[in-house]
Amino acid sequence: MRHPGDMAVRGMEARLDNAWFLGYLRTALNSLYDPSVLRNSPLVELLGLDQKGDAVSVLRQILTEAIESLRPNESTPRDSKTWRVYQILRRRYTEQLSQREVAFDLGLSVRQLQREEQLARQVLADHLWATCDLEVRQYHITSVLAEQAPPEDERVPTRAQELEWLRDSVPVQTTEVGEVVRDVLSILAPLLESSHVSVEYQAPPNLPRVSLQVPMLRQALLDIISEAVRRVPGCQVRVLADMLPKHIVIQVYAIAYGTASAEQEQGCESLEMAEQLVQLCGGELEIMPATSGECVFAVKVNLPSTEQVTVLVIDDNADALQLFQRYLSHSRYHFIGTQDAERGLALAEEVSPQIIVLDVMMPERDGWTVLGQLREHPKTHDVPVVVCSILSQEQLALTLGAGQFLRKPVSRQALLSALDRQLELRTRKSY
Repeated sequence: MRHPGDMAVRGMEARLDNAWFLGYLRTALNSLYDPSVLRNSPLVELLGLDQKGDAVSVLRQILTEAIESLRPNESTPRDSKTWRVYQILRRRYTEQLSQREVAFDLGLSVRQLQREEQLARQVLADHLWATCDLEVRQYHITSVLAEQAPPEDERVPTRAQELEWLRDSVPVQTTEVGEVVRDVLSILAPLLESSHVSVEYQAPPNLPRVSLQVPMLRQALLDIISEAVRRVPGCQVRVLADMLPKHIVIQVYAIAYGTASAEQEQGCESLEMAEQLVQLCGGELEIMPATSGECVFAVKVNLPSTEQVTVLVIDDNADALQLFQRYLSHSRYHFIGTQDAERGLALAEEVSPQIIVLDVMMPERDGWTVLGQLREHPKTHDVPVVVCSILSQEQLALTLGAGQFLRKPVSRQALLSALDRQLELRTRKSY
């Protein structure tokens, strides 16, 4: 007998044509634990639950049990479509994890997950349609919803979804602000020339490099300078970069010549987008009041100047190394990993990591021995070590000099929180 998930994924011969049903199902799944949403869901009436006093609980139970019924048999390969459908439905809706969390867990980009999530919901909708006899109730269902607006087309991503995808898909790079500014001015050169705008860029030598998503900063600066040109045709644009203790500041001014003046502002959509992009880079955008006289447009961008932090991971399990590498991608932490304990000790001296993540159960030389050697060596005795193991030996790890202990399996948030804590403690000790 075929598993329902297999049948739905392979065939989907009875695929629903009713977009409204998918829309209401999506809303109910996203608010599975919100009684006010479920109570008012059209699915209550569609499934014949409107006469039940506990309609909310019954609807939630129907949906969660339907998801569980799609769990493949254990003999099904774990990389199959049916397992992927079940994992997405369970994690996104039963467990109510965010798209970003599920994407990281499954090794997908957010955009890939969004596509597969639509497929998974369709599988679930087909399953509910068949098992709840909705085919028989189709005429009644259609009449109930005839006067209601159809659900919005989820295939068109919102700005928030696009920004979320950018945040999770664009890699972090270490770069010089000056390189980005010069690149932006090169792109804008034809516009500046046709608008009779001159440009001046000033920055002190040796600005510290920054770690951020470069395309986002580039687009933000493109939006800001383009807005300055739009408002003040024939102006001079001054771009000034400077260094503060923990920030790099980029200021954009529009200086009017003679009788030139700023156009009346008709909305700031480009600056709103620039602000969102700067925030995704970990910075802040400030629209400054124009000073009296020639300056008629002024925007300041504050960017954190924190360099990426090198993290050395020593773990004999290749899958664990790959998982940690994925966890640390798109963060301020730079991953270096090795499966060999001896090589790990050598790397600890060569690359001078700020933090070390160490497994305990390793062949030939276990993590306890490695931890002792790290604590004894003059180059590594002050480097924080986070012991990560399936063993419940937290007290032993701390006694032997570890800064923190994590029990496997480890989530991305738990790992990043541990690294943040060790980095903060190390920073405090340096003062």
